[in-house]
Amino acid sequence: MTSPRTAVAPALSSLEGRQGWGVAATGLAVLCMVLSGFNRNIFFGLTPGLALALVLLPLWASQLRSSRWVAWTTVLAVVSVAWGAWLTIWHADTRGVSTAGTLEASFVVLALACGVGAALWARSRTSNAVVGAAFGVGLVLGINPASETFAENPWRFGFSLPVTVLVLAIVSRFRRRWLDVVAALALAGVSALNGGRSSSAILLMVALLVVWQSWGRPASSRLAALRTLLLFGLLALGTYLSVQAAILEGALGESAQMRTELQLSTSGTLITGGRPEIGATLALMAEAPAGFGGGSIPSMADLLVAKSGMAALGYDPNNGYVENYMFGSGFELHSVIGDLWAWCGIPGLVLSVVLLVFLVVRTAVLTTGRAASALILFLGVKSVWNLLFAPLESALTVLVLAVALMAPVLGAAGRADQ
Repeated sequence: MTSPRTAVAPALSSLEGRQGWGVAATGLAVLCMVLSGFNRNIFFGLTPGLALALVLLPLWASQLRSSRWVAWTTVLAVVSVAWGAWLTIWHADTRGVSTAGTLEASFVVLALACGVGAALWARSRTSNAVVGAAFGVGLVLGINPASETFAENPWRFGFSLPVTVLVLAIVSRFRRRWLDVVAALALAGVSALNGGRSSSAILLMVALLVVWQSWGRPASSRLAALRTLLLFGLLALGTYLSVQAAILEGALGESAQMRTELQLSTSGTLITGGRPEIGATLALMAEAPAGFGGGSIPSMADLLVAKSGMAALGYDPNNGYVENYMFGSGFELHSVIGDLWAWCGIPGLVLSVVLLVFLVVRTAVLTTGRAASALILFLGVKSVWNLLFAPLESALTVLVLAVALMAPVLGAAGRADQ
């Protein structure tokens, strides 16, 4: 490796001193990050992090102007909330309405905008490493040992994400590439031993990208960024095929091997076999392109359309999962894109596309400039995965952190930092 140090996305310069109010404000910002990571529901989707962010709105609202990406994300989030409420009213003649569902969907989408704004404020008062570590501490505090999934696999359904964010945040403080690589590979190994297929593949890809940044010089041209995007695609495909082969050989344990074989036999690919909700999302989009609203209760016709889409992938939808989890009290399509579209209609879909483009572009730009730590790469790649394959509510914390730490921000001279 030609360089022992890893650059990070630059923190914003603080204009206030660190005495008196400055120290108190910094403490509030860090506390807000801990509570944002904690992400426990206290009232129909309202979390402690969102509640504190709303109280501190006058302190961080100006940060939204520091990045065009963040400004557009905030505008789209607000429009999406209003549009989702209108959609719920519009569909009230043909579907039941849940006030709790409307509130929860609204709070979750608002948590995205408010969380990013508060995290940008925290970033302006401290370092990316501290912001990431504070989120990680909140994630650790939010682990629920009483849940059924935790008892089934404590690492996968409890410690994996919190420990990964916390460790990579701490390691990023030292700006040493070899530490990033060691940490990412160690975490990938632990995830693999505990049957975490996607998490181990993401961390392996992160380690490879950190190593790749050690060769060559930083570049900022669009052509260089396009080449990096091509590299991402090849690495993703190679990692996917390699991990799949390793799983089928039993390298990740018998349980992971059996799940993978079953999913491959179901639909022919690991992705559609493991995420049959894709079929439901596409079928519903074709049937009702405008969306439904966060407070709309699915009708029997919606349920049948979704089941037909899942059956087309070879999945048997008549097992209770579709009725109870996906459509028991609202629309839950198990992807950020699907949830935002179902809850908020076209504005929600536009918001999800903007987020996807942002994550891909910024990951490419920071990697091309040799400025992406393992923490930044993990947040970027993990958030792209979540946009496609994870529910919005569970993906929200990592997504907020990714947008806030990866956003280009205007410095004192009015120039956007890379």
